[in-house]
Amino acid sequence: MRKIISLILVLTLILPSLAACSESKTDIDTSAGIQTNTPSDAPPAEETEAPKPEDLLPVEDLGGYSFRILNNISNFAYTNIGEEGLTGESLDDAVFNRNKNIEETLNIVFMIEKREYYDTDATIKKVVAAGEDAYDFYTCDLNFVIGHATSGCDVNALSIDSLSFDNPWWNKQAIDSVSIGDAVYAFFGNLHTGYFESHAGVTFNKEIINNLNLTDPYEHVHNNTWTLDNMIVMMDAAKMDLDGDGIWSVEDQYGFTMYEGNFSTAFTIGSGADMLTKDENNLPIWTGMSEHYVDVYTKVAGQIFDEKSNNALNATGTLPGDLEPFRLMFLYGRALFLVSVIGILKDMRDAEFELGVVPVPKYDESQQNYRSKIFEGANACAIPITNQDVERTGLVLEHMAALSTDTVRDVYLNQTLDFKYIQDQEGQDMMDIILSTGIFELASVYGWGGLNSTILDGINNGMHTYFNLTQAYHIFPSMSRRGNPYDNALAENFFSILKTECIHLTKLRTFAEAKQVIDEYIYFYNYVRLQSKTKLTPAEFRNQFCA
Repeated sequence: MRKIISLILVLTLILPSLAACSESKTDIDTSAGIQTNTPSDAPPAEETEAPKPEDLLPVEDLGGYSFRILNNISNFAYTNIGEEGLTGESLDDAVFNRNKNIEETLNIVFMIEKREYYDTDATIKKVVAAGEDAYDFYTCDLNFVIGHATSGCDVNALSIDSLSFDNPWWNKQAIDSVSIGDAVYAFFGNLHTGYFESHAGVTFNKEIINNLNLTDPYEHVHNNTWTLDNMIVMMDAAKMDLDGDGIWSVEDQYGFTMYEGNFSTAFTIGSGADMLTKDENNLPIWTGMSEHYVDVYTKVAGQIFDEKSNNALNATGTLPGDLEPFRLMFLYGRALFLVSVIGILKDMRDAEFELGVVPVPKYDESQQNYRSKIFEGANACAIPITNQDVERTGLVLEHMAALSTDTVRDVYLNQTLDFKYIQDQEGQDMMDIILSTGIFELASVYGWGGLNSTILDGINNGMHTYFNLTQAYHIFPSMSRRGNPYDNALAENFFSILKTECIHLTKLRTFAEAKQVIDEYIYFYNYVRLQSKTKLTPAEFRNQFCA
């Protein structure tokens, strides 16, 4: 039912423009190459203005209800949900006017409590544990929201009839990428800008491009040649020992700079390399180290991060300024590319050179779409399980997201790009690509088994020889078949028993002593220790099938 309603809303939005296009026919004079519009015999239809998104939603009188929001304040992104009055700042005022409009439409009063992200996490846990209906919805960093959901603190938003993520003011692609099975606990839409800022993008220095006569990245995007290989070629061309002293310092020029830590996987995600995917039931599947993943990992770790003169973070020395070194290196014109969240563009207003922004590159030209990593700390919306009227909350959230489409979202994008050298149509087009291709990476968001940290360490340290070593020693990932690592489960079960019954009970001082104790335990495990289910030792159980 909700999907049908969403389809009706979308059709209502586009039908007036389609009708207007069909009111006249176009005759083309092919000899002169001139188009002339010839009116039909029917009288021209009266032009009608397309309805606004919020006008398509149901309206209820909520009786002056105090709608309570717990709003986290991020340490890196604009996450403001409301203001008490006009401030003169365009984005603040757009948020205030949106809320005022909704208060009048639905007869509610917004009560917004602002807290730091770590306070928001603790507060939600506290009120849920106490069974207190304190908030209608809240915003918080996604990685915290996922923790709340797995602890049973949040409502499955798919169970709310008044919410439909098929509506165009929600980012369904991002929502789907963090959903598991038939449940959605964290969601994203035009009502809050914090998750916009968390999309990965590549900012570039046009002055260096022109000086080196390199192909403009905008041109690469338009020609479908913005690939990992071409970006690496440009990085290699840009790095220069400008002062000629043989020491890579802040006085030299580098291929790129980026936030140190968990953003290097923007390259693997952008190249379509996933270790986890989903099955037909929307459940995660371990796809293993495919040939494509190995190729991407090896290229990123070996050709980008292992080449120390590529990354401006390896520069010795310091530059004046209060920003982090990776931002300062770009602002001072010491790096061709800045790879980070697009929200960082707010810090680039003082740049003295022309710059541009493009999505993270594809792996090669055969890759169909760009893929923009969304940082796992992105601002997310969630509804606490103690909420006593989730349908009312869903109605208000729909109005907030719909009304934000032509107000908060547009003001945010215009303000983000509203500074010297980047307020152009090219920049707007690239931002549209980045925001329309954003996805979360499951391993990063859920932190399963420390997998993401291991991959990050490998990339950041340039450990491209890892795969060469595994191949040289004929080591393969432990897999029975895709999604069913039963052999690995058996091994982990034994290691757990070994640690519990042997390692943790013994103080091992030398490697030789450890080897002897473990060897003795393995013999004990196989030939003496009875299994609880079979009442036999493992050796006796195996011998039954060998006799």
